[in-house]
Amino acid sequence: MKRFGLLGEKLGHSFSKEIHEIFFKLTGKEASYDMIERKPEELPGLLDEVKKGEYNGINVTIPYKIEVMKYLDEVSSIAKKIGAVNTITYRNRKLIGDNSDYYGFLKTLELNDINIENSKILILGTGGASKSIYSVLTDKGAEKIYVATILENDSFKIRQQDRLIHYSEIKNLMKVNLIVNCTPVGMYPELNMCPLRDNDFIETENLIDIIYNPEETVLMKKYREKGAKVINGLMMLVSQAIKSEEIWNNEEYDGDILDKIYKNLAEKLYK
Repeated sequence: MKRFGLLGEKLGHSFSKEIHEIFFKLTGKEASYDMIERKPEELPGLLDEVKKGEYNGINVTIPYKIEVMKYLDEVSSIAKKIGAVNTITYRNRKLIGDNSDYYGFLKTLELNDINIENSKILILGTGGASKSIYSVLTDKGAEKIYVATILENDSFKIRQQDRLIHYSEIKNLMKVNLIVNCTPVGMYPELNMCPLRDNDFIETENLIDIIYNPEETVLMKKYREKGAKVINGLMMLVSQAIKSEEIWNNEEYDGDILDKIYKNLAEKLYK
């Protein structure tokens, strides 16, 4: 039986185990998925376990997406560009890193018919997820991207035509085509929190909040009431999990698998 898992420091909030177990059931695969909580000093030991065959592959979440890279033998071009790894495979005696978050966000855009080419976009936050999402947006031809940060000297790397801005500058922006919330503000259990103050609600056609619990955040509700198309992070979560399985198994899975897992998880989360 193949064995996979999710590496992180605190994993009580994660639904990765449920997603992969639904995937195993739908595809008839004999496999298991563990929640692997480790402290930073325990990373080398865990990756030695992977090399010994105790795991066929692992996902990586906060706070280890950058830290694990120094232990890997190879890193995909996309993960190198992003500067973070969330999927590790042991193949041909090598630990290989990839980033399925990129594909998860790309799939979210495609399924919701959001065209990025020549658009203006605001990203809230500069964490690990922001890097993956920024890479998708630049690859898809965004004209200008504003990245909001709370840090004085943020090291987030941007193109020449883009801008790192402080949250206090958001209200000065004109209309954008898309806002993407990459912060955890508004996530369960802090349901009444919002990453934007009332006077910072600039006009947009689309809002994607990568939070998936609750189903509708305060930010989503306010923009829905303004007439924007609003999307939460559940599709990104499920899509990136399926991409991880594709990487591990060297197989491709059709959209029917994605739809079934999404509906199954949505029923459990939002009933």
